[in-house]
Amino acid sequence: MITLHIQLEEIEPPIVRELQVNGDLSLADLHTAIQLAFGWREQHLHLFVDAQDPRRATRHWGDPYQLDELDPTGFRPEAEVSIAAAVDGGPIWYEYDFGDGWTHRITASAQATAIGELRPVTLVGGQRRGPIEDSGGAWGYTEKLAILADPDHPEHAEIAEWVAEVTGPWFPPTPETFDVAAIQAELDDYFGYRADERDPLDLSGLLVADDLHGPDDLAPDALLADFASGLPAGIRSEFRQYVRRTGLLDPVDVSPEVRAQLVAPFAWLLDAVGPDGLTLTQAGWLPPAVVRGGMTTLGWHEPRIGSSTREQSTPPIRNLRDAATRLGLVRKLRGRLVRTGHGHRAAAGTDALWDALTSRILHALSPGAQVAGAALLTTYADGRAAPNAWADERWRDVAYALDVCGWEPRGEGDDRFDRGSIGGITLPVKFVLNSLGSTVGATGWPPPHALDPHLADFARAVLHGPAGIRSGSTTRYR
Repeated sequence: MITLHIQLEEIEPPIVRELQVNGDLSLADLHTAIQLAFGWREQHLHLFVDAQDPRRATRHWGDPYQLDELDPTGFRPEAEVSIAAAVDGGPIWYEYDFGDGWTHRITASAQATAIGELRPVTLVGGQRRGPIEDSGGAWGYTEKLAILADPDHPEHAEIAEWVAEVTGPWFPPTPETFDVAAIQAELDDYFGYRADERDPLDLSGLLVADDLHGPDDLAPDALLADFASGLPAGIRSEFRQYVRRTGLLDPVDVSPEVRAQLVAPFAWLLDAVGPDGLTLTQAGWLPPAVVRGGMTTLGWHEPRIGSSTREQSTPPIRNLRDAATRLGLVRKLRGRLVRTGHGHRAAAGTDALWDALTSRILHALSPGAQVAGAALLTTYADGRAAPNAWADERWRDVAYALDVCGWEPRGEGDDRFDRGSIGGITLPVKFVLNSLGSTVGATGWPPPHALDPHLADFARAVLHGPAGIRSGSTTRYR
């Protein structure tokens, strides 16, 4: 085994990785290891050279498919050269993104005894996350970090917007972030360490083999794994690290009391409808006494809403009914609101209703809206603080997910998803989320409002439950 000290040049504080590698691995393997260890997305050309100034290098190793672009003298395919042979004569350099000019100095120490089991690549240590792609090299990245740290800088808002757009929601959150376990998991996944412990058919990289699957492991049909499988490879790596960093793989254990609190609004509606159905007004609305009773029972009554007797002007009840209808729990039938078969089964008790809501939240949505709904659920499941509705930036996570999965806005001429378009796409799922919880203020009527503090538990239960999304298609959103 060889220990490699890899440091980005011309940047302070230093960004460093210490890798212990099998010297028989090729430089092509080292290229991938560096990409994973530093969090690069493999969006640009690269080259290994034996001199700090590539113009003075006598040996060049790279991808032969880049020969037309590079065409240096003394070039050898990186897949044909071992790491041990390349570093035998002293340090080498890894050049990535010839425009930004990211130079990694690679220094090898003497042969070492492997740490623990014989992993092909082991991350021994390091400092700080890797830079942002296309940030302008060492100078540009450093300048952008300084602007981000200064809210009074005239370019702060512009740079913050750019960073949010380029990095996406799953990028390591701060320059100091360095998650050894998550990066090591990515290295293990690529280099096949303990490959027999993982599901060989899984694209997500989150599932263990069937014969080793335990009760606390993510189920093969879990929505979280299905969503991850539809992401591009480089982004999928970031998503997996985000999932591990935020504990989204931890077992879901929601107490009976919390379940009852969350499903209470839907339980009230199913009870109000009853086994024989509920007669609607001539205009098709819930009777005023029922609307008022629901707002009072659930602790939702608020003076700003008014008398809370007319469904059409009482958003919490109207949205609750819309959500229950879309989930297939109730439907209109000859002037009455009646339970469906799903509704009858869900009305049997808290656990039955919980299972119905967590398994059917993406029901009757288009494939694109299902991807959007899954992305939205991660923003609740990761435990981030519930923002004031006016400052809710969750839509950015959803827009990013749709974009990287190849979806496009529906409107002709629209080339980007914005807050409005994402709001429309995710509205059906938000109707469900905003209707959960019976504590005062925990509902989705006009802001400001406070979402139920246990929504993270619900969202995680959905993500760990059966999937039903198709996330990889490239098409216009419908």
